[in-house]
Amino acid sequence: MKKSTSLKTQWMLTTTSVTFVIFMLFSLIIIMIIALLFKDQETQNVTRSTIEVGKYLEKEGAPISRYDIIETLSPGQRAVIYTADGRLLASVSFDDTVPFTPSNDLVRNQLIQVEDKDKSYLIYTTPVNSERFTGHVSVVHSLDSYQANLQVVILFASIFGVIALFITAVVSYFFSNQITKPIRRISDQMKQIQRDGFQNRLVMPRGYYETDDMIETFNEMMLQLENSFNQQKQFVEDASHELRTPLQIIKGHLNLIKRWGKNKPEVLEESLEISLSEMNRITSLVEELLLLTKEVGAHTHLEPEQVDINDEISSRLRSLANLHPDYQFEYHSPHKVINLTINRFHFEQLMLIFLDNAIKYDQGRKHIIIRSSKKNKLIQIEIIDHGTGIPEEDLPFVFDRFYRVDKSRSREMGGNGLGLSIAKKIVESYQGTVHIESERQRFTKVIIQFPDKG
Repeated sequence: MKKSTSLKTQWMLTTTSVTFVIFMLFSLIIIMIIALLFKDQETQNVTRSTIEVGKYLEKEGAPISRYDIIETLSPGQRAVIYTADGRLLASVSFDDTVPFTPSNDLVRNQLIQVEDKDKSYLIYTTPVNSERFTGHVSVVHSLDSYQANLQVVILFASIFGVIALFITAVVSYFFSNQITKPIRRISDQMKQIQRDGFQNRLVMPRGYYETDDMIETFNEMMLQLENSFNQQKQFVEDASHELRTPLQIIKGHLNLIKRWGKNKPEVLEESLEISLSEMNRITSLVEELLLLTKEVGAHTHLEPEQVDINDEISSRLRSLANLHPDYQFEYHSPHKVINLTINRFHFEQLMLIFLDNAIKYDQGRKHIIIRSSKKNKLIQIEIIDHGTGIPEEDLPFVFDRFYRVDKSRSREMGGNGLGLSIAKKIVESYQGTVHIESERQRFTKVIIQFPDKG
């Protein structure tokens, strides 16, 4: 596995690199501006000196003096004077630092830059036409000082760049250390939770809202994991308990068959019937367990459709009335048609589970009332029986797997304690809700609600 990079190191490298690049770009811009300013000063200097020499040559009076020409020049300049016929009249240097002498064919009133023996020069040429002198003068200006000054600027910029890079790296290191400190603490606590068990939670003082969100999300996730683990543990324990009883019964009757079945046909017949009955219970239990482990909408052939629930409920009640002629099924709906987007098989399964429970636990009055309605963007179904009812303390748990209010009576009436769990899963898969209201020895009301998407 490739080793990952430290967030602190990555932050320091990134911020340092970005700062360095920004500083370098800024320095380059500054150097370019300074270079242009220096170059402009050099240009003004050579232009001014050329004009001063030209003015001197235009004056009337004494003959042209070499020393007078030198006084018009600046350090690092040479004045070269040509007569009208192209003859070199004078070549005067301020300090003998400019050995270069330009030719006679330079364009007048134009500034040019030339290279000679790895040195750079600016040359400005101007014509002179007076009674005293006719010709032209060129002033050669050395760029050595310009280049030296520019190198000094570049050197200082480089030094400041290195210093800024070092300071940025140090600041980024300490800042990144502060930034990643909460993350390291979170990581350490996560490792401790991994060792000690997910019943623990992250506990840290509030800091940055990003880490606060991370802590809250992690704690919520751990809470869900703990609940899921506890439910799974309870589920396995309940399933083991439910399977153990019928298996023990089957084992006992098989021993009876082995011991007495060959000589007593009545023992054989009774034991086989009981064993087959228990096997059917095990088969039903396993099928319901598999159904609970699957997503309700996982099968492509179970697509939602428009179902008239009034028609479906009436159809189910007619079938149940034939099976239970001693029961009275009373159905009410203020609407002729109520369409619900649901898979028809799921809706039939849902109604059969709740109606079957109502029939099982209403052995006295045997009067079942069903209502359906639609209002406030909700489709509601109520199923009411007048049986034994559910104690108030048991109501929060009736949808738990294998939960039975009266375990002895429930086992006699059949069922595995999974029907309500399956029904709730179906309802919630269609964004619906289901809850139960009940009073002991009076009634039990199941209220199912679906969002009306019509």
